[in-house]
Amino acid sequence: MRKNVAFAPMFSDELAGLKIPALSGRGSKNNRLIIRTIALKGPMLKYAIHKDVSIGLYSTVSRRVDSLVEREYLAEASKRVTARGKRMPESEYGLTWRGFIASITIKEVRENIPQVLEKNRLLAFPEKELILPLMKELVTPHELEVIARSILEAYLKTIPSLELVSNEPMSLLTWFFNIRDKPKFPEGFKLSKWPKDSEELLDLLDKPSILKAIKEIVVPLIRQQTVAAEEWHKLLSVFNRFGSFIANLEVEDQPSKRVKEFLKTELLPRLSELQEA
Repeated sequence: MRKNVAFAPMFSDELAGLKIPALSGRGSKNNRLIIRTIALKGPMLKYAIHKDVSIGLYSTVSRRVDSLVEREYLAEASKRVTARGKRMPESEYGLTWRGFIASITIKEVRENIPQVLEKNRLLAFPEKELILPLMKELVTPHELEVIARSILEAYLKTIPSLELVSNEPMSLLTWFFNIRDKPKFPEGFKLSKWPKDSEELLDLLDKPSILKAIKEIVVPLIRQQTVAAEEWHKLLSVFNRFGSFIANLEVEDQPSKRVKEFLKTELLPRLSELQEA
């Protein structure tokens, strides 16, 4: 019985309301519904949000969305022409990173973080296509919920207010790196699917999604870095030859004249070749 309680943590709504202004006070219930819906379904038109959530009037939804955009929890993700009205392009609204942090105060969102990151295109980062398959294969929804809840609670205890933190990934991450209190995980908490050794780590290659991510992301990156390293090696070799040439000069060799000749006949042509390549 004790184990079940330990592994069913509850997030503090009081803490969320204190540090995330959009989740407290007037309109907070509707804000939470809108943020949850967009988190799980991706960018939506105001009309689609109105049809999906139980908020009564369309005008109420529209005001709430406008407020969340103004406070940078949401932003325009795209435009599309609908079959309604004057067939003018309408905005679809998606989560910003501030909105993402607000959304993971909701248990259902925490359990579906890979889905949220996939569906909300504004939540972009370079390693996204590699990290998402790993998250899906290595962490269960329940484990993800526990991890996200524990880290978020420690994060919110550290920041002054989410709306006082710049809505930029690096600025938001800076606060993560400066969390004052270590995240508290349930006693005995372990990732059940995490590889126990190098053999199990290699077994992940049998997972189609992970093999695909490695082939399409990691391998091209390695090749790119290898080419860059080779170019740097060639460039350094040229300057190393120049250094060796200088080291062997004596005053009676008329160094300035010899260096000018070396630059003209060897160094500059070689650098030009490397640039053209």
